[in-house]
Amino acid sequence: MKTYMKSVVLVTALAGPTFTQADPSFGFGVTFVFGGDVAAGIRVFSDDEPESAVLAIGADYKFGSGAIRPTVGAAYLDEDFYVDFSLGYDLGIGALDYGIGIGGAFDTEEESSGSPAPPI
Repeated sequence: MKTYMKSVVLVTALAGPTFTQADPSFGFGVTFVFGGDVAAGIRVFSDDEPESAVLAIGADYKFGSGAIRPTVGAAYLDEDFYVDFSLGYDLGIGALDYGIGIGGAFDTEEESSGSPAPPI
């Protein structure tokens, strides 16, 4: 448990400045947890820039074990979806696990077309 807390403090200290410098976005999705479980969850991403790699924090509900799984990880964020790799802590059994997720992304920055808006 002490190792887990040290990891959380380290990730928070490293990610904190990143989250405050950019506009965050969020997403809902499904995570396939290594070991045979499937989870549904929510993610908050460090930036809203589409087509970029971002940090992610979130929480999942694991259907197989019925446990909550707080997560940290990295994600590829597009305009309307994300793909992430997460490290989670299963509160039901008290163990770390890994997962790969995909889901819908919201509040991402829209890509500009490069041309100015037409006059009214």
